[in-house]
Parts: sequence; C-alpha cells; structure tokens
Amino acid sequence: MIKSIIIVLLPFGLIYGLMRIHWLLGSLALLGMFWVIRKNWREVKEARRRGDVSSYSTGSEALNWALALAHPMAFHSIQGGFADSQLSGADEALTAQLRPMVLHHLGMRTDLDDASIARQLPDLLRQRWFMQDLQKPQPGDEPRAAMAFACARTAFYVRCAFMLGWLQEELQQQVLLLNASRAQQCFGSWLEFGTAYAQGRLQWLAQGRADMLGKAVSAEEVAQWVSQPEHPWQALAWEQPLLPAPDAAR
Repeated sequence: MIKSIIIVLLPFGLIYGLMRIHWLLGSLALLGMFWVIRKNWREVKEARRRGDVSSYSTGSEALNWALALAHPMAFHSIQGGFADSQLSGADEALTAQLRPMVLHHLGMRTDLDDASIARQLPDLLRQRWFMQDLQKPQPGDEPRAAMAFACARTAFYVRCAFMLGWLQEELQQQVLLLNASRAQQCFGSWLEFGTAYAQGRLQWLAQGRADMLGKAVSAEEVAQWVSQPEHPWQALAWEQPLLPAPDAAR
C-alpha cells in the first residue's frame, strides 16, 4: 500500500522539485540582471561625474565635438547633462546661477524676462557671436590665446542659453558648429587649443574678471587631459568632420 502511494506520488514530487529548481534559477537570473543593470548605471553616473567622453551623447559626433570645446567650464559648472541628447534644461538652482552670467556675457540686460530674451537673442547672436571676448583686447594679449578662450566660452554660453530656453535648437547648433569650425581652422590639435586656452584664460583673469570656473588652468593640466583616454580632449579626434552649418549671420 505504502509502496503504491510512493509510486503514485513520486512523479508529482519530481515535478515539484523541478519547479522549485526552475524558480530558483529564474530568481538567480533576475538577480544577476539587476546587478548588471545597477553596476552599469553606477558606471554611467560615475563617468558623468568625472566628465568622461561617454557623457557626450547628443547623438551627433560633430555637436559632441563642438561642445567639448567648453569642457573645462562645463565639467566644473554642469556635471552631466551639458552634452546629453535628452537635455531637460536647467533646474531652478542652476538657472539662478547661470542666468545673470549668460546675460552679461551676451551683453543683455539682466532685468529682461525670458520672453523678451527669447525674442531678442537670436538676432543678437547672429550678429555678435564671433566677436564675444574679442572686442576689447588688452595691450600684450596673445591673439591666438584670446581666440581659444573665446571659442571655449562661446560654446559654453550658447549651450547654456539653449538650456535656459532662450534659443531654438537649430540656431544653437548653427552657432556651435560655426564656432567649432573656427577653432579647427585656428588650431591643429586639442593640445594646441588647450594650451592656448589656458594662456587666454590667464590673460582674461589678469583683468580682474571671474566666472563659474573660478580659477586658472595650467599647461600641466591641459597636458594631463589630452593624455587621458576617457577625456573628450583625447577621445574625440581633432579632425572630426563638422556637419555643414548654414551661415548663422544671414
């Protein structure tokens, strides 16, 4: 009798055991997937915090390159998000920090409301973007250093104006790519550009000025940046082809 019962129940026991093993294996697989996803997400966040080239994800290699000109200021001021494709704009704290500095750089009154800025800025930018930081050179300023500094700040402030909702994406990209083309024509490598930028920043700071970066950049820092595999100034080829950009001055 007992033997008969065991024979009858044995298949059900085997099925139950297999189901338990299947459930256990499924649970382990889910835990493994969760661990991998969590690890990858942490690595992405850490890369964004460091300012690695992986944080440059606009979807356009040319636009990534154009934004990388501003990397020292952008990494210091806006860690992550500066070169994202899904740019959500600036939060309240960042807006309060960026707004007066961007308006001052662009030569606009700080008491203007956002609607007025959005109406006036496109024409102003078309007419002046290439003159920013180059209008009043000081005696003894090195012109190429001033140009590198101007290229970096143009990339930073144009992107910030877009983040603040004052520029349409098309005009933002036009100006950024024209500015990038100017940099490529004036310099032959990231090291050459970065060295000139460091000198240009020193020239600018010597006039008692300040910005969000708040410090000088040394030639040693530039040399370190261009030697780090994950830094955009090493990972992005200087000779990156830039997409044809309509003349923003039209």
